[in-house]
Amino acid sequence: MTAPRTWIMLVTAGSLTVAFVVSAVWWTRSTGTSSFEPTVQILGLLGGITGIVAERWAAGRERRAEALQAIGEELRDNRKILTSPPFSAGAAQPARRQVYPRMNLSAVNAVLSSAVLSPRRDEALAGMLHDWRNDAEVFNHQLSLAEILAFTNGSDDVLHDLHQGLHSADGPLERMQEHLNALLATPPLIALRNPR
Repeated sequence: MTAPRTWIMLVTAGSLTVAFVVSAVWWTRSTGTSSFEPTVQILGLLGGITGIVAERWAAGRERRAEALQAIGEELRDNRKILTSPPFSAGAAQPARRQVYPRMNLSAVNAVLSSAVLSPRRDEALAGMLHDWRNDAEVFNHQLSLAEILAFTNGSDDVLHDLHQGLHSADGPLERMQEHLNALLATPPLIALRNPR
């Protein structure tokens, strides 16, 4: 089944093409001052076609730029979260029962579900964002489980093990920071921070 958008595009393109051909034939057959009328009509049609294409192109670029801006801000906020207490407390700090802040995923989810990224231009970024979203969701769930275990189990050994696991080398905290740094170093997000 053909989508309504495709039908609209086909009808619009067909109508403009027919109007252009009729105007071109009219222009070749007219003489004197009456030849200006089809000329003006042809220029109007070319302007309309160019305007429609240019507007769609510009709107797509604006949506992409806004999406990249939102992603960049969300990822930088997540990096701040990972460097703020209680995550900034090293493994040597005493372990205590606490509620950890979670990774924000709303901008990434919105951009991935809206298909605003270009399939060719942003393929690598989209893949990295999918991986980030999956890892961040797992990380958030792991934090929830760790909090439940810490608050329901009275043992300080369990609390210490959870804290050590979070802050260990190659632990979830370090992996999340590496993933964030790699995402923020992608060309589309770097270009957004350093516009020409």
